[in-house]
Amino acid sequence: MPPSFVHRITKYDPADRDEHGHYTGAEEAVSDHGPVEAAYLAAIAAFAKASGIDRLEIREPAVCGFVHFGVEPADVGHGLGGLFPPDLAGYYDGAEVCLPVALELVRAMLRDQGAWCRLEAGDVFTVHVGWDQYVYVGSDRLCAGAVARTRELGLFPE
Repeated sequence: MPPSFVHRITKYDPADRDEHGHYTGAEEAVSDHGPVEAAYLAAIAAFAKASGIDRLEIREPAVCGFVHFGVEPADVGHGLGGLFPPDLAGYYDGAEVCLPVALELVRAMLRDQGAWCRLEAGDVFTVHVGWDQYVYVGSDRLCAGAVARTRELGLFPE
């Protein structure tokens, strides 16, 4: 059963959406490394803390193939270099990682470096990165403080 409270976190201001929900505001032509990326990671950390989570399980891990369509150059290690050995031992369904490693996995997914997975703590907490840098965070707790912190960081929790 999924967590009771799920938030979609985005860098896109809901005020800049058309009647169909599509974003119509200005978009950066370069990457979001830096303040926006740091804000996403801080928001996820706030939700994890509010949920009492310091370890997560990797679910449905994947890496891209040889085709790369991202704005940035492809990463030979799929964004997993330094987190796992070159053979990706440790990056498997059910592997447990500490929160700092989980946040680095989210960073790799935000950068579209090739790695993708869901991160879960049973039915209590979940994180995954969707299309166009929408981040989905679920918790069995309301996490009102984390929602407020996300807004303070300049992101939009929905």
